[in-house]
Amino acid sequence: MTLTSRYSTRLLLSTAAIGAAGGLLVVGLNYALVGLPPSSVTYAIYAATTPAWSLGAFVAMALFRRPGIALLTSVFSGLVNLASPFGVAQLVNFLVIGLLLELPFAVALYRRWSDRFLWVAFPVGALLLSAGYLAPTLAAGAIVPSDVPLWLAALLVVATLALALGLTALSLRTATSLRKAGIAVGPTPSPTTAE
Repeated sequence: MTLTSRYSTRLLLSTAAIGAAGGLLVVGLNYALVGLPPSSVTYAIYAATTPAWSLGAFVAMALFRRPGIALLTSVFSGLVNLASPFGVAQLVNFLVIGLLLELPFAVALYRRWSDRFLWVAFPVGALLLSAGYLAPTLAAGAIVPSDVPLWLAALLVVATLALALGLTALSLRTATSLRKAGIAVGPTPSPTTAE
């Protein structure tokens, strides 16, 4: 089965537009954070804001509810992020983001697409993303846990979860608005049915 037989041109173009918009948000976020001096606290702040990197993929998943959409949207976001201070490395980061965001849906064998499931899957994906950022950063010694006060670490965990839940709400609302505007014409497709 080819990519075009599984995803229509309209779906690919819509996903590209959503991914590009989400990617622009991350470019701005990277430029805002790149001025911070490198420290364990700075890296911890980066980890707390990583759920924002998934906004485009969240919106596309909520709108189209198909396997692979998070990965595809993340690739488009990564291409836009070639303009960020981190260049080509961002494309690799966004591939990992797409895979991590697909994970909760893959575990459910792509059979769960209800809003209730999205309220669980999106925050889980965002937390996996933050953990995925922290693990190699800790392993490389860029973050020294003793340099991050316990109160700040707790605050950043709460902020990460709050951001993930807020982005879930925003994604579902945006998907509803886009559906009403005719972006996703027709019923939400079944993950096993080609468009």
